Amino acid sequence: MHSVLSTPTACQEARAGGVFNGSWRLLGTPTQPEPVLFPRKTLDQRFAVLLLNSMYEAVDSLDFIPMDEFQVRFWKLRQSEYEAYTLQCSPAVIQQGDLTNPAYFDFISFAQLGTVSAALDRPRSIFQEFCEECDHQLRTVVRSADTGGDAALPTRLQREAGDRIYSGLLQGFRGEQFGAPPPLPASAPVAELAAGVQSLLRIFASRGYALDARVSDVAPARSCASVERHGACPSAGTFSVRLEGPATLWGMGALASRRAMLNAYDAMVTEAFLRRSGCSASYELRRTDTAIEQRWVLV
Repeated sequence: MHSVLSTPTACQEARAGGVFNGSWRLLGTPTQPEPVLFPRKTLDQRFAVLLLNSMYEAVDSLDFIPMDEFQVRFWKLRQSEYEAYTLQCSPAVIQQGDLTNPAYFDFISFAQLGTVSAALDRPRSIFQEFCEECDHQLRTVVRSADTGGDAALPTRLQREAGDRIYSGLLQGFRGEQFGAPPPLPASAPVAELAAGVQSLLRIFASRGYALDARVSDVAPARSCASVERHGACPSAGTFSVRLEGPATLWGMGALASRRAMLNAYDAMVTEAFLRRSGCSASYELRRTDTAIEQRWVLV
């Protein structure tokens, strides 16, 4: 069983594509996925926290829901879904709160993005939220016009989260250094960009996010093949990514079945790296029972 998704270009408006649209939501009706019962890697604790915190901070930065309300919704979704999920995964034992367990991370990332998606369905532009040091412990928040309006929020949120994760991988997070590659010059050929993505994915695999993560089928755009050597459009081209046994495999299927934003943290980081390297990129995603595949197009 597999599902195919498409995402918006990095520097253009979201567009429809296939049975999925550019808001990272499914237009069709995929079924709820089966639990992942094959062994997956143990996640690095700090790495897992970096991924989840980056999305949380991205939500907070865009001011479309009070964060105290977001936390309540997140808790309620976790409580309502957790028992059924653990029964699905039986006889495996899942300790609640253990982010190093891929089965728990799969669930909690599903709950996070499910909460995000519900909030994006009815985003607010002005609201009050809890503030411990404020008068009456409330403050009024007005969303900045720079966010681009409600329709732009899904794409903007993915970029914000990707930028925060990439910055953590590049500059370090809570005393941990990850050794991420810096952005490349805008003139870098697609082969070098793909090599940079492979370096990023190597971090994901080494920290337990996937059993393996590989870039393949790197090719310059046909229209540019004859001039790439002269630097006319060196970055244009395509490449593929395959993540074996990722820690988001079940969650991605569950989110897709609910037409929700996907927990594709690796894709968010890939897009951030390519954008900071001067590229506009889009991709299609296919989920199977054991892997996630992406086909990237750089223009």
